[in-house]
Amino acid sequence: MKAQSIEATGVLTGLTVRDAMSPGVVTCLPADGLATLAAIMVRHGIHATVLGPLSDGAPLIVTDIELVRAALEGADDARAVDIARDPVATLPTDASLDLAVAKMAELYLEHVLATDPATGVPCGVISSFDIASVIGGHRPGRARVLRPAPTHPASSARTLREAMVGHVMHPGVVTCTPDAPLWTVGRSMAEHRVHCIAVAGVGATGEHTQHFTWGLIDALELVRALHRGALDEPAGTIAVTGPIAVLEGDSLEMAAKLMIEDGARHVVVVGASGLPCGIVSTLDVASIVAVAVPGVRAQVSGQSPS
Repeated sequence: MKAQSIEATGVLTGLTVRDAMSPGVVTCLPADGLATLAAIMVRHGIHATVLGPLSDGAPLIVTDIELVRAALEGADDARAVDIARDPVATLPTDASLDLAVAKMAELYLEHVLATDPATGVPCGVISSFDIASVIGGHRPGRARVLRPAPTHPASSARTLREAMVGHVMHPGVVTCTPDAPLWTVGRSMAEHRVHCIAVAGVGATGEHTQHFTWGLIDALELVRALHRGALDEPAGTIAVTGPIAVLEGDSLEMAAKLMIEDGARHVVVVGASGLPCGIVSTLDVASIVAVAVPGVRAQVSGQSPS
């Protein structure tokens, strides 16, 4: 079957927050430390957890970025309540998905908390990745299956300074060409269960144009493109060129510092050839922060046992 323009398919027509959200809310306790927070995020494959216990109103959210920042600052005694910054945005589950896209795009939000229309109690989360999955024509539930862990042996490092990038990176990079329509980028994200896609050869530099420039597109940029009706535009138009790059032998601490400085959740790992060979995310950093917690306790609220 021939691929159709996403504009022509009316991807969000008739859909609500309930159709794309992840049911249930993974919460943490105010007194949870960094290692426990990291373990919760890694185990559930999420980039944020909500400060419990839940009630009506908007609770605070603890993001992976703030977790990494606290870990770099050496705040070993920091608790969830100390690093939870802002109330998480909310929408009722019967709100249109278009409204969720508008809120995420205009406020630059990665997550929106879904609430029960009758009670106002949080019952799910919708993320930029969930929207990307819908853009790509996938059922969000299928796309949320956790991506396989790195194939490298588990690192024995117990600190970010001891761990090397190569210990935790996901080998391989999911790519697209600069002329690929943006809606196909969402499909690739859902199929490969990744939150960013590398755009190969966005531009070229040098006298003979032999040095190609790579770019990255993350799920939130895709949401913003959807909001402005630009999903038929080529990937090269929104790719962030010159993304953060590190070597396999670099310390994870250095990679984490670059993430915080740039406000990025992903860094590209460059191999000996000078070409991208893997990706490291904030969750990979969290896997080392969590090493002190052999088991993890996490409360999933608003979801019936399966």
